[in-house]
Amino acid sequence: MVPRPLPYPNTHPNKGLQGTNTYASQGHFFAAYPSQQYEILRRIYWKRRGFFMAVNIPSLPEVERISTSIWRILGCNPSKFTLQGTNTYLLGKGSERILVDTAQGLPQWKDKLYETMLQEGETVKIKTCVLTHWHHDHVMGVKDVRGYSPSVKVYKHLGNRYDPDQTLQDEEILDIENGQKFSVGSEKDGNLFEVEAVHAPGHAKDHMCLLITKSSDPAEIGCIFTADNVLGHGTAVFEDLSAYVSSLKLMKERVGQGRRAFPGHGSVIDNAQLKLDEYITHRSMREDEAINVLIYGTTTAPGKSPLKTAEGFPQSVPPPEADIGKELVLGKEWKSMEMVKVIYRMYPENLWGPAEGGLLQVLEKLRGDGKVEKTAGGKWKASDSLMRDVVPDGVDAGSRSPVKL
Repeated sequence: MVPRPLPYPNTHPNKGLQGTNTYASQGHFFAAYPSQQYEILRRIYWKRRGFFMAVNIPSLPEVERISTSIWRILGCNPSKFTLQGTNTYLLGKGSERILVDTAQGLPQWKDKLYETMLQEGETVKIKTCVLTHWHHDHVMGVKDVRGYSPSVKVYKHLGNRYDPDQTLQDEEILDIENGQKFSVGSEKDGNLFEVEAVHAPGHAKDHMCLLITKSSDPAEIGCIFTADNVLGHGTAVFEDLSAYVSSLKLMKERVGQGRRAFPGHGSVIDNAQLKLDEYITHRSMREDEAINVLIYGTTTAPGKSPLKTAEGFPQSVPPPEADIGKELVLGKEWKSMEMVKVIYRMYPENLWGPAEGGLLQVLEKLRGDGKVEKTAGGKWKASDSLMRDVVPDGVDAGSRSPVKL
């Protein structure tokens, strides 16, 4: 039996990581684990190791109107995992509003939410609360929302009632269908606001994004709430790489040209499509690195420029020019940790263990794509069909014999 995930670390509302170094790109290290194991391992890992990659992130106001119809209210839970804190969003302009996510349930967040509601008007209530996914830093404030608006309807994609540790078991939660729309206001009053739910799994099985489909402000139409699939800083964690990449591509198709993205953590993203392109390219680059290691023994094919991560860190160097023309065994079998030592050679050795988890996700996706195979001994190799595309003419792709480049 998997233990109940630990709560997120306690943080003081005025003593977080805002404006300092925090850590936003650990996702591919922890992505291979199912959700509950991932939650536990990630926290244990950070407590023991203390760092991965420092990213300077800007301070964000605890409460800010970020668009005509959108207030962002931070969850007052800044940490290495949540950046400046979980972003919750209050949507609409009339007496009824939509709330996206409820943060971690800290009293400071509840106070900020209530203050914002009163500032908007004493009659303002939350009509609908949409939970983007089950993770604790997004759902723990449901009881506080009901305390302010007892008639609120709370929605989350249930998908076999996916709530691994039963955090919401005592709450009345309604299912979200893909394509379901939520609206407040009216065209007659000039304050109609509507979002459409888009099922986008990958970060979590039940993960939902929200696309703005109607608004009194035309600039808001086509913007997207990405939840945790895309962050305002760094890269995101995922539990299913194939589903995650498919979701990124779907989100790119649905979001409006030049429109903004409102992430689950971090700053507003000015151009959602460009950011999604970056994420898709980053994931594709990780796949290319794994394939190149399986074929050539380096992350870069001979004669190509070295690859770099989305954060600008160089990966393993290409084969020296002196090695070109020498014999090289193409397509040998590799243990996953052997691959890690090549792909992550520029990173501290104490990160190689967690890095192996992310690499295994990549390898499993590539196996599903028919590009790599897993041997009976648990090693990995490029598939024969892939080898046929790269070995010189006249060489048996399945022989894995020495060849000259």
